[in-house]
Amino acid sequence: MELQVKALAALALILVASGAAIFLFAFQSARNSPVVLVEGGYVISQDSELVTVRAMGLDVNITLAWESDIGVGSFVINITNIDVARAEIISEADVAAIAHGTSFEVLDVSTSEDVALVQIQVPYAEDTISFYVLGDSQGYQGGIEQVVAAANENRPNFVFHCGDLTPFGQETQYLDVVDALDDCNVPVFTTAGNHDIRLDGGERYLQHFGPSTYSFDFGPAHFVVFNTSTSDASEDEIQWLTTDLTDSRAEQKYVFTHIPPFDPRPESSHSMVNLTTAERIMNIFEDNGVDVVFTGHIHLFNNSIVNGVRYVITGGAGASLYAAPEDGGIYHYVEVTIIESLQTIEAVTLDSPSIARDMIFVRGIDEDVTLSLADLLAMPIAEGHSSFQNQYDNWGGQGTYRGVQLSALLDLVGGMTVSDRLRVSSNDGYEQYFSYWNVYPNASWQSIQGDMILAFEFNGSLVPEWSNGMRLAMMPSDQGYSNDDCQATSAPGMGWYVYPSAGSRWVRYVETIEVVSG
Repeated sequence: MELQVKALAALALILVASGAAIFLFAFQSARNSPVVLVEGGYVISQDSELVTVRAMGLDVNITLAWESDIGVGSFVINITNIDVARAEIISEADVAAIAHGTSFEVLDVSTSEDVALVQIQVPYAEDTISFYVLGDSQGYQGGIEQVVAAANENRPNFVFHCGDLTPFGQETQYLDVVDALDDCNVPVFTTAGNHDIRLDGGERYLQHFGPSTYSFDFGPAHFVVFNTSTSDASEDEIQWLTTDLTDSRAEQKYVFTHIPPFDPRPESSHSMVNLTTAERIMNIFEDNGVDVVFTGHIHLFNNSIVNGVRYVITGGAGASLYAAPEDGGIYHYVEVTIIESLQTIEAVTLDSPSIARDMIFVRGIDEDVTLSLADLLAMPIAEGHSSFQNQYDNWGGQGTYRGVQLSALLDLVGGMTVSDRLRVSSNDGYEQYFSYWNVYPNASWQSIQGDMILAFEFNGSLVPEWSNGMRLAMMPSDQGYSNDDCQATSAPGMGWYVYPSAGSRWVRYVETIEVVSG
């Protein structure tokens, strides 16, 4: 009979009885799967043979606990988000590295004990801590790729992303950013932004990156990550923050979060919406000797000191900017160096994003998002046959259009009010203005104009192969947007009253869709 065993044979005895040789084999049997306990990391997945743990700090402790010590305990740990070159594996169990990559290592753990502790540690052997901070890439991977390249060359201790990694939290968007970050040779720690939790994106964020509230120590410094993705914080989270900072005896304390508690720009308020919570949090920082708070959300670079606490806003990794260059409106990441108690904080410029024809900017009053064709395809699709009249009353554009309703796009950036206007601009500088009722037509305008969509496909041809896309299209029920229809659905000072042509409303090569106040 063939025996298949995971453990090695422990003993082989040869007995002689009645002149015959009898072989007796004693095997150590393999145990069932252990209970896995993790400190400093998050269990991404686990089955009967392997656990995948994402490191949430520079030191991770993984305990494997079996029900008994009979036989051999064997299990595989895939530890991700580590500095493979610097990390040390410490354990009294037998640990063999059976595979590794840019930022992960697969460990085969065997022990005759009922408990095995595996420690992954990065020694603090220098007087210097360095790290990079970025925020608000919002699906643009070019900025991330530049930061990763700099990190791989200069080898900081870690990189931190302050949130808004994605446009609106869809699985394909998370896979794209994970793929970009996986090339980094040093750990990348994150917290969720408000864009990341949209449309059930919070659950997807957790599956890929773990929780958005945690802390870790390295050398003389304590690093705290705090979740403000909802623009508020629960009482439990505030109590956790207070306890974590109060209990820390570190010489220096640094906090990372997405939304800042205040907006440094005069007459702007793109910060936490709950001002009471914001004030409480700032008081907690002050009372517990926090050195620096790093945030994103506001798309610029700003370095301010309030009541002895330094606040650094770094929201320039790819999303459209909120200020002129002289006011911090630059694409950038932040390079931080700590030598003893001295911090050097420097903004490092990134290349401006290059927008391809299969990408689109959508800007609201206080929010914006950059969407790729893949992002649009992940949204509810509108499809139908339509056409338009030009200024000579000739018909053109006949065919089947597929795209996304403008109202759905604006929902991603806070929508628009009745008094707002919508400006749609092409990559050649052409633009058209639309009213609230074009985007959200009432029954009367709906019967004339139909839905207004951003089309990315025409007669089965997607952009960029479709030479006129992306393009605005009106989808009336009679499948023709006439000049009379255009006149009936143009607000004063817009559309027909500027140029009497239905076709002029069908903007080609759309690059930017922007809500304009008033």
